[in-house]
Amino acid sequence: MFRNISDYCTTYLHNKQVSFLTYFEYAKSTDLFLHSSMESIYLCPVCKQQLEQVNKSFICSQKHTYDISREGYVNFLLANQKKTKDPGDSKLMVDGRQFFLDQGYYDPLAKEINKIILPLVKKSKTKNFNILDVGCGTGFYSGKLQESLKLGTQAQHSTRASKPSAPSAHLWGIDISKPAIQKAAKKYPDIHFSIGSNFHLPYLNESLDLIFSIFSPFDSKELFRVLKPGGKILLIRPAHNHLKELATLIYDKFQLQGNPLDLSESLGLSLLEKYQLGFEIHLKNNEDIMNLVSMTPYHWHLNEEKKALLAKTREFTTGTDFQISLYQKKSA
Repeated sequence: MFRNISDYCTTYLHNKQVSFLTYFEYAKSTDLFLHSSMESIYLCPVCKQQLEQVNKSFICSQKHTYDISREGYVNFLLANQKKTKDPGDSKLMVDGRQFFLDQGYYDPLAKEINKIILPLVKKSKTKNFNILDVGCGTGFYSGKLQESLKLGTQAQHSTRASKPSAPSAHLWGIDISKPAIQKAAKKYPDIHFSIGSNFHLPYLNESLDLIFSIFSPFDSKELFRVLKPGGKILLIRPAHNHLKELATLIYDKFQLQGNPLDLSESLGLSLLEKYQLGFEIHLKNNEDIMNLVSMTPYHWHLNEEKKALLAKTREFTTGTDFQISLYQKKSA
């Protein structure tokens, strides 16, 4: 048995003595391998050519091969894109984040995101609507969106057949943390997750209809490159009073921490909407409190005195404050 498609191709070429490009084109046009039913939008991070799914791998015309893991994700992170051996959130941080989010504390934010995105999908005239979650973590928000999209599809099927059908939505998620993507891919097998850098997105030019980013860093030029003309970018950022009560436990004077990065309209984007969403969360036990702290930049500013204070805190109420911005890429 061959370990992956690259091994098969190499052996085939050795025996048949044809060029790799000739064989690659031949493989694409036959049923020799199992092909995905959906066209790939992945971009080879090495040579910038389109990747095609062939059996359990993605492969480009230059023979660069990326295998699909047993969990279902693809690793596109190159060695020169890493600043540390294991970049991104650690397994401990990922476990804490997933446990906290699963308690439902941030469900109102997830519902707000769905409320924005679902009408955009429904109104779209494209056949396949591609949505990317940049810095997706464990896939919590993508998973909630997928649930809502499925409910919408089921409701549509129950109506009259003569009604025009909505586009088919495909969800993609990328994060630099391997433990986060492993969890995401295992929990949400129908979403296309990959390990990669937000600053070197492994997607084709103008291949995405909508991109959303929740507190994650990004390269605005990369977002613009992969977004279709007329496509949307949804940004969720910490507003001024986000987790203010929590911050006052850690600092003598309140300091907002987070990723305030916004987009410039000079990039060729139009700001469609900007508003704030806030709600209180009541943390019921110390584990939830510590998990929330581990999800924030405040985690890195704790001294021993503040750690001891938090360790004794059994219940806590704090407010959230999110800035929500929706942009549209101007058509050419």
